[in-house]
Amino acid sequence: MTRFLPLCAALLMACMVMSPRAAQAACSASVSNINFGSISVRSGATNRTSGTITVECRGELVDVVGVCLSFGAGQGGASSGNNPRYMRGVTGETLSYQLRPLGYGEGFGVLEQIYVPVVMVLGSGSAQVPIYADVTSRSVSVGSGSYSSTFSGSADISMKYGLIACDLPGKAATVPPFTVSAQVVPSCELVVSPLAFGIISSSIQQPKDASSSITVRCTSDTSYTVSLGSGQSGDAANRILRNGTETLSYNLYQDPGRSAPWGDTSGTRASGYGTGTDNVFTVYGRIPAGQNAYVGVYTDNVVVTVNY
Repeated sequence: MTRFLPLCAALLMACMVMSPRAAQAACSASVSNINFGSISVRSGATNRTSGTITVECRGELVDVVGVCLSFGAGQGGASSGNNPRYMRGVTGETLSYQLRPLGYGEGFGVLEQIYVPVVMVLGSGSAQVPIYADVTSRSVSVGSGSYSSTFSGSADISMKYGLIACDLPGKAATVPPFTVSAQVVPSCELVVSPLAFGIISSSIQQPKDASSSITVRCTSDTSYTVSLGSGQSGDAANRILRNGTETLSYNLYQDPGRSAPWGDTSGTRASGYGTGTDNVFTVYGRIPAGQNAYVGVYTDNVVVTVNY
């Protein structure tokens, strides 16, 4: 008898979980549209949003119905294992993203199937489950504009219910389409190298020249300007290098001939047009002759600004 009672209890529990009444339930599911809104895809940007799966069932007064939803690549397509998935722009360019079942980031996997138990009381029940979404493209090589991928048809989104696990057979039902979308806004990335004049004599008889580079990468079809701040002098037309209380005059130019000053006012800014690739600008520096320098290190800090 001591062995018989636990066996009966186990069988009763199995009957409750796998009740044939669940097969008499009718279930439906929907997935909300997932919209990232306006996003920047420059290096280091984080773009995340979420959606909701809603499941509703009707049938017996009291029951638990298992529902399984399966997700494919979406009409934007995907790489192997649906990782990453792609949204596509109007001309076919891609924006990588992923749908996840448990949270944001690669550590939370890829959403391909999800099991939702629906508790029915008084003949109906519903459940909601979040979908986590993140954009995995982090490069301005992605052009600006609208991107989307629609999940429509059984290859992209399907469901079955009346089961206790996704790998078991169940009753199939159609899931309405939903769309993942994003609006990529223009953005730029910037890399600046220092400009060093090196060692100079205490009596500057000849102009001392040096150069450095500014690398700008902007999304395709993005117009931009590059400004150089005025530094310690407060006047971009009359820059100074400072060594304690001692100063040296210098200036920055856009051309090798040092005839086009580079500053932060109209007519002194450099300009460019984004292609999603690096655009390298050379900064030409000059310390004019006729100055005296004292022992020490002369420096200035110039802020580089990209306006787009």
